[in-house]
Amino acid sequence: MYKYSLLAISIFLAFPGFASAQSDENVTKRRPDRPAQVEVQEIRQESRTQFQANQDGSVAQRVAENHSARLSKRFKFYEERLNSIVDRFQVRIDLLKQEGKAVSSVQAKLDLVIAKLEEAMLKAEEVTSAFNAIESGTLSEQKQALNSARDLATEARKLFQETHELLKLALKELKTISKPALPAASPAVQNAL
Repeated sequence: MYKYSLLAISIFLAFPGFASAQSDENVTKRRPDRPAQVEVQEIRQESRTQFQANQDGSVAQRVAENHSARLSKRFKFYEERLNSIVDRFQVRIDLLKQEGKAVSSVQAKLDLVIAKLEEAMLKAEEVTSAFNAIESGTLSEQKQALNSARDLATEARKLFQETHELLKLALKELKTISKPALPAASPAVQNAL
């Protein structure tokens, strides 16, 4: 170990070029003039801000388009699901009519559900067109457009929820018509409970 360290020190002393410092003249010659460098930096900064402004607008627009596509898909699923339930409901009402049962009140509720569903779908179309209409502009304009479109989406979702609630009420009434109430339990059954 002693031999190797002695050898390293002797090589270091024999060739001092490894540890020599460079003069400052070369460093200053490589630097461009300060005014030119500042001008280049200003041009770069302008182009960056311009690019950033374009990106922010297009990003917000892409986000709005993606959100519109998701909402459209969700609302279409709601419509398909509720329409299939309404169709099965109508078939059940028709069967009860053939059996001679009075189903006019249930049919009226089902008609109300269908009307509410159509209203919800119109609102859903309005929501998707509102999100698609958001264009690149100033940030405050985009935020305002996004907030109004978001409010429309909330209204459409509430309409779908109201449709679902009306459908549940109609189904409860249909169950009372299709399956009459059970007779009262005998006293022996009540005592066993």
